[in-house]
Amino acid sequence: MLRLRQSALCFTGTRPLSLGSLILWSVLIVLVQAPVFSDEPKDFENRLQKAVEQAERELEAERTRIQKELQVREDELQAVRSECRTLSDELVEHEISIARKQGALQELRRHREALWVERTRFQEDLAQIISLYQDAQAKLGELLDTLPASEHRQIQRQMLAILKESIDQGALDKMVPLVFKLIESLLRESRTTAFYTSDILDAQGRRQSVRMLRVGQNLFTYHIPGTSRTAIAISDPYQQGGYRWYEDLDKDMQQAVVAAMDRAEHHEGTYALPIDVTGTMTAATDLSSKSLEGRFQSGGVVMFPLAIVAVWLVVLIIERLFIVLRESRHSLRFCEQILDLCSGGDFDKAEHLASKRPGIVARVLRVCLANRQQPPSILDDAIQESFLHELPRLERFLPSIRMLSSVAPMLGLLGTVTGIIATFDMISVVGGGKPRLLAGGISEALITTATGLAIAIPGLLAHSFLSSRIQGLIADAERFAASLSNVLKQKQSASSRGDRNQ
Repeated sequence: MLRLRQSALCFTGTRPLSLGSLILWSVLIVLVQAPVFSDEPKDFENRLQKAVEQAERELEAERTRIQKELQVREDELQAVRSECRTLSDELVEHEISIARKQGALQELRRHREALWVERTRFQEDLAQIISLYQDAQAKLGELLDTLPASEHRQIQRQMLAILKESIDQGALDKMVPLVFKLIESLLRESRTTAFYTSDILDAQGRRQSVRMLRVGQNLFTYHIPGTSRTAIAISDPYQQGGYRWYEDLDKDMQQAVVAAMDRAEHHEGTYALPIDVTGTMTAATDLSSKSLEGRFQSGGVVMFPLAIVAVWLVVLIIERLFIVLRESRHSLRFCEQILDLCSGGDFDKAEHLASKRPGIVARVLRVCLANRQQPPSILDDAIQESFLHELPRLERFLPSIRMLSSVAPMLGLLGTVTGIIATFDMISVVGGGKPRLLAGGISEALITTATGLAIAIPGLLAHSFLSSRIQGLIADAERFAASLSNVLKQKQSASSRGDRNQ
């Protein structure tokens, strides 16, 4: 029994036991220990044999189960290994794909950098092209501004506006055809002759509906229907380039221009025209050669009230000068002769001499002589009354002369304002970079101011001269009237003393 236990312990120590083996050995130990107290050995052996057989069967079943489990684990391990190999292959493939994609990405980056450089160059080229077209548009605009109106000018300006809009939008597909069409139109215009009607700004800067004749781009001329006003376009001396209308043509040239227009309108044969083939003909710049009528027309509507003021002022000044000269017809010798006669007591002769001489001094002296018998107070009152009668007659129209002299520059300033208004109206229509088109308003502004000053300055000088002369006449009359009054008062005093002595 002890050996069996030892063998069992040895067996259990040599191989690892499972739960089933432990149960089997527990049963065997119980069975082995039970017969110690039993009296039947055979039964014990049978039971032991059965237990051993049962344990062997269970052990075999456990071994079979373990083998199956090991086989399952081995199959699972093989499946895992196979899957790892598959995943490893896939990982390698992915790494190869990533490497390829990284190479493609580097290639794309290099291609992108090349495209970026090419794009930058393209943008620079595009900016240069747009700059060239902008210069072309500006030059074409300047050319259209420097040329007079033609039958195609409105269409050309519309094309220029569309070109500017295309340049702003960067539409190259529209810019190129528009530039060539515009240049083609201008070239065609330079090779042809045309008669047409148009609204233009005349030589005075005023809008007129005129008949026009164009010979290429060498001659532009117009005629205002119903008038004799005819002009040709010549170089503008006040600008570098451009033109201005010149109306100061001689009669033969005007007739030639009108006859040529009539023939061109009816397509009748050939006609002669004055053409400045050199393009250097300019208008006379000497403003002193401008006629008075031309200056009056350049001044505008305000020139009419200025003319009325000038005429009125001249009439009043002439009338006052005539009165002052007539009233000044006295001399120191005449006055001294009157005083000598009165001192000698010959009052009748003195009064007769004073009545024959005109003027304020003679009239005041006559009043003194007429009141020589009156008391001194009455004599003084009579002299004062005579001055009150004479002063209004002498100073008549002087306030009017001063008023007209003050109104003239105000009217000139009014003309300046209207001229500036006309100038700004023109600027709103044609822009501010064309001085020749603004000449009408500027001329009106300056000429009216100059005319107002030209009227006011002589008027104020005449008013000052007349006022000083009248003050001189009054001073002379007061001085001689005071002298004669003193003489008469002395005679009255002497006569009164003689009467009291008698």
